[in-house]
Amino acid sequence: MADTAQSKNFLDKPVARGIALLLAVALGAVLWMNYENDFRRLMAGQQMASPPVVSSSEPAKPANPALQACLDQRVGDVDAMKSEGILNDAQYAAFRARAEELCRQQNPTS
Repeated sequence: MADTAQSKNFLDKPVARGIALLLAVALGAVLWMNYENDFRRLMAGQQMASPPVVSSSEPAKPANPALQACLDQRVGDVDAMKSEGILNDAQYAAFRARAEELCRQQNPTS
């Protein structure tokens, strides 16, 4: 504790802070240049320029049919318990999250 000025780390020096500031400004500029139009649309409350393409002739198929079937059954059971008054709002949220987690564990997507 004799010399605190000599025992400074590089990260505590003004040069390191200046480099960090320059990096932050550079990253902000890159993000702004790439996403300027998206930021402006978001601030104005407009929709995205191009909505996702979905075929109107063929309905979208789930990536994992077994996962979708499990979710339909288990979440359907939880929804039924909620509509029958067996579960309150807090219980419903917890049971639904557990049902989704169980289905995702039993049917991994990859």
